[in-house]
Amino acid sequence: MANIEAQIKPSGMSQRNLVDLLYMIVSSIQGICAKLDNDNVTDTDYESLCYTAIFNGYIEDVRGNTIMNRVSTADDRFFIISPNGLTNKALLECLYQIFDMMETLTEKIDADAAPPSSVTYEALCYEAIYLWIIENCKGDQLGNGTEFYFRSASENRKELVNLLYAIVDSIETLTEKLDTDALPAGTDYEALWFTATILMRVENSQGNVVGNDTTIAP
Repeated sequence: MANIEAQIKPSGMSQRNLVDLLYMIVSSIQGICAKLDNDNVTDTDYESLCYTAIFNGYIEDVRGNTIMNRVSTADDRFFIISPNGLTNKALLECLYQIFDMMETLTEKIDADAAPPSSVTYEALCYEAIYLWIIENCKGDQLGNGTEFYFRSASENRKELVNLLYAIVDSIETLTEKLDTDALPAGTDYEALWFTATILMRVENSQGNVVGNDTTIAP
């Protein structure tokens, strides 16, 4: 029987697990974008517009794996996250950029010249799931709903875990939808960029669990 214990939950979340999850989330988004560029869709600029133009930071996980991109026009928003260094400002900026990447990506899929069989990606994978407001260091805001307002000096462990749960859920929802739609051509989005990439489980305050078995020693 698979181990379904969550590494991140309202009653406990280590900094190293949080950093690892952020690394996995950003890696997954980049992978989805790169695969869309290679699959049978009209547009081939998903990665450049939905990842390279938005992600502006450096994340290093506990095994020394890194993901990094710099947006030259937004140097004042560049952040660094590692197991030994995670400030509230860097966390908020990273979360804001995740919101931005997912909104831009789902909007772009809906608007592609060779759209999938249903153009409801933004509605189902972003608007219905990202029910928090996130504010970055410049005062810009993204998100939907009124679950919680994340901004400088605001800290709430339960809401952060609920938000992380939602982000992982959105990646699973997006990859499943890409696999079942007529376009793109590939049908292994979930296998590659959710099941094989999000190697951690998150439990929200309602007791729901999302994610996959970890292959990493706690």
